[in-house]
Amino acid sequence: MFIPLIGSLLCSAALVTVEPSYAVKVERDVVYGTVQGYWTEAPEGFWRLNPYLFKRQDSRHTLDLTMDIYLPADDDSSDVRPLLLMMHGGAFLFGSKTETGQVEWCRYFASLGYVAVSIDYRLGFPLDKTDALRAENEAGEDARMALRYLLTREDLRIDSARLYLAGTSAGAAMALAVAYGTDEFQGQVRAVANLWGFVHDLDILENACVPILSFQSEKDPVVPYREGRPIMTAYTYGTWAIHQKATALGIPSQHHPCPEKGHRLHLDKAGALTPMFYEIRDAMASFFAKY
Repeated sequence: MFIPLIGSLLCSAALVTVEPSYAVKVERDVVYGTVQGYWTEAPEGFWRLNPYLFKRQDSRHTLDLTMDIYLPADDDSSDVRPLLLMMHGGAFLFGSKTETGQVEWCRYFASLGYVAVSIDYRLGFPLDKTDALRAENEAGEDARMALRYLLTREDLRIDSARLYLAGTSAGAAMALAVAYGTDEFQGQVRAVANLWGFVHDLDILENACVPILSFQSEKDPVVPYREGRPIMTAYTYGTWAIHQKATALGIPSQHHPCPEKGHRLHLDKAGALTPMFYEIRDAMASFFAKY
């Protein structure tokens, strides 16, 4: 049974840091699937220099999808572990599993005893709304493929009933789509960290009852905080609208509306971690521990 609804909180809410218990080891570039697509990682702003972005869809080719798996290195017990699946943002056009925030979140949660995984997934599409939605759907299927692969790895000792999903921006939209999709992971996802993400249809929240932790700037210049239509995509609902709908449905929802202006709250303009990264990290650890 879920605990009573948690109301909105400010970004400055006091949180207790959970101290690491384990050293961390990493399995890098593990292939979890093969698909047809454009590319799987790219630096921010790369499309300004790459005209092939605008080519027709027949330029898609075979891609290996890879993940980095962070593990507690000195965990000698036979106990099963919770899984945290992290998905980077980047408008389904750019980004990488090795982005600083993804790496540091994964290292921290692995040090707590989680199997923490950062994935690359299919990116790229001709600049058209229909193709943008197709890219979103394919990225969501890649996240499901990653979960299927991880649950076949008996050596990782993942508890299939304790799956946690987290993402930034486009990655958060993927996390919400998987948690609230009508697929095989219903009942297995314990909670979602929705970091400045979105949904296109609030009614998907009626499909499940998965607790949601959300952070977003009230002045986000990229994803609408309430609702609206960003460039190149369908009408979207941001964290405020998601929280309101979750509240109405009785879904546990902890909402952090942040007064800081910006989209990527965890990184500064140079790509270095901000103090907000640590606040989000600690909120995630506390929130996941409740479920």
